[in-house]
Parts: sequence; structure tokens; C-alpha cells
Amino acid sequence: MNTSEITLGRTVGQGGFSVVTNIEAISLDDVNDTGETESKDRSRFAASIRENRYVLKSLRMDLPEEEYVKGIVDLAIEAEFLSVLSHPNIISMRALANSDPYESRFFVVLDRLTNTLDRKFNLWRGKVGEFSGMWMGPFGYCCAKEHFLFLIWLERMTAARDIASAIQYLHTNGVVYRDLKPDNLGFDANGTLKLFDFGLAKRLDPEHKTEDDLYFMTGNTGSLRYMAPEVALGEPYNKRVDSYSFGILLWQICSLQTPYAGFSTRMHAEKVVRQGERPKIETTWPMSWSEMMERSWHQSSDQRPDFDEIAGFLDDQVLMMQANEGEVPTRASEIKAKKKNKAVKTERLDVDTRITTPEDTTTRRFQTDVV
Repeated sequence: MNTSEITLGRTVGQGGFSVVTNIEAISLDDVNDTGETESKDRSRFAASIRENRYVLKSLRMDLPEEEYVKGIVDLAIEAEFLSVLSHPNIISMRALANSDPYESRFFVVLDRLTNTLDRKFNLWRGKVGEFSGMWMGPFGYCCAKEHFLFLIWLERMTAARDIASAIQYLHTNGVVYRDLKPDNLGFDANGTLKLFDFGLAKRLDPEHKTEDDLYFMTGNTGSLRYMAPEVALGEPYNKRVDSYSFGILLWQICSLQTPYAGFSTRMHAEKVVRQGERPKIETTWPMSWSEMMERSWHQSSDQRPDFDEIAGFLDDQVLMMQANEGEVPTRASEIKAKKKNKAVKTERLDVDTRITTPEDTTTRRFQTDVV
């Protein structure tokens, strides 16, 4: 597509290198058609704007030269990945500029997201406070609305499951994401979670593989708060850096707090990267959740679970919660549920993650001094 065919609205987001703008209308110019098939595809896409909302992602024009080059590369990499990836929890690219990906005028057209996971945390936090009842000192909370608290827990664990499903799909296709954090996860108008921003994603190259199944890749890549120690130290690493990031993110989903809040970069480097300090786990959470977090953020990458295991685990947890509707997940309820549900069917674990099943569509609803 050409920018002259697109009517832009207001800016809805801005990242380190890019700016995201609403698309108000699309008016096609026949001069840009290269064939009958492409002409039909372009017409169908232009007509779809009546039912769907799209955004245009392009390079920021206020970047210094060094950052400008990085931004061009990031956007080109993202377009390359999104052109071949297809998963219900990964954002879809609908069109792109008819220019060289490494030109400043290059852009991609994406589905519009209505919310980010980071903003969702604030919403969940407010609801938990509203439904937890009154604090009665040594007696705990009184008059809590258990059913509503359960629904919020189910929504949060479903989001965790969908994140794990998206990363599992990437890993199955030989891609490591390297930037898993709330800012790169959002929700569309239907409430479906989407992973986006593939500027730091990397396809693993066997030629760069070591004897220890690690890869020589760029160090200090991603966001420090969620970055695996080996990446921060510039050591060889593999796909399980995403497992570390997910462990930190899972803790955040459960606690609704920011991990390492108030840490400076120096504190993080010393306490977290070198000494292995991790966020404090609540003793009320189910034991299996705590164990999954601790294994996922283990200092040693070979001790971390892969995403086949993580996604399978979260599938089980969501199914178990649905089977015990209304009961807030705790260590005690976990023991009770295990006795009640000795076997939970998880047939979809045997289905290729690239295939959307009917079950998916009915049950499923991407540095300053302070880190």
C-alpha cells in the first residue's frame, strides 16, 4: 500500500522507535495494483475497514541517527516475522508499504488493540481491592465477594495461558522472542490477548549453536526487569530466556505488583543478575504455581521448563479452575481440587499449536536508572 491511500487519525501509541496511528479510511488507487489477484485482495482489505479497526505502525521521525537506523531494522524484522506467523494470540499484519523495508517511509498495518496488559493490571488491581471486603486485622478480610474474585483470577490465568501458547508457537518455529513484558501484550476489541512488537525476535541459527545447545546472540537485549541473567551478562543463551521472562511475568499476573519496583540498574545487576534474588512468592498461592515460577526464573537456564511444559501446565490450571467454578485458587483449594479431579482431560495439548480448533474459539479469550 501507499500512504496516499490511507487516511490517518490520532496517534494511539509510541514506542522507542515507532509511532502507532489509527487508520480512519482507505481509498485505493488503481495505479498501485500489480495484478488482478492483488487488486482483489486490496479491495477486500479496504472494504474490511467497515467491520474492523486497523492501525499504521511507522518509524518515528524525531530519532537521532543511531536510533533511527535501529528503528528501521526493528520494523523490517517485525514485518518479516509477522508475514509468516499465524496464531490466535499473536497480532496479525494486514498490509505493508509498497517500499523497501529498510526505507524510512516503510510501514505496516496491524489489527488495532484496545488495551495493553500493563493497563489491565490497574483494572484487575482495582477490582481485587473492591471485592476483597473489609480488613479486620487478625481476622483477615470480611465480606469478600468470592465469586467475583474467582472470575478475576480466572481471567488472569487465562491471560497467562494465552501468553504461554503464543511463545510456545514461536519456539516450535525456531524463534526466540527476547522481549516478553506487559507493554508488548495487549487485547483486541473481542478481549483476545495478542503478543506484538517483534523487533527483538530472533530466528535461531544452527551455525551459532554451541556444544551446550546455547547460541551466540546479542547480549543485554530486551527490558532489564524481565531479562534473564545470562542475557544481561552477555553470555550465550537459548529459548529459555523467554521462560525466565515468563516466570517474572507470571508472578506479576498473580501479585498485580511491579517486579523489582524501586531497584536501580546497579541494584538489579548485583542482587538479581549476580546473586539470584527473585520476587517474593505469596504463601497463599497454589504450590504448583509457586514451583512453576521458581523453576521458570531459575538462575541456570537448563533448570528452566520449556514452553511445551509451561503451556501444558497452564492449560491444566485453567481447566481445573473452570471445573471448580467459584472457588478462589489457594494452596488449600489446590489440594481439594486434586482430590476431586484426579484426571483433567487436556486433549488440545496433542493438537498442533498452529491449528485453531473449535475449542480455541470458544474457551480462549508480544532504561532509566530505575528498573
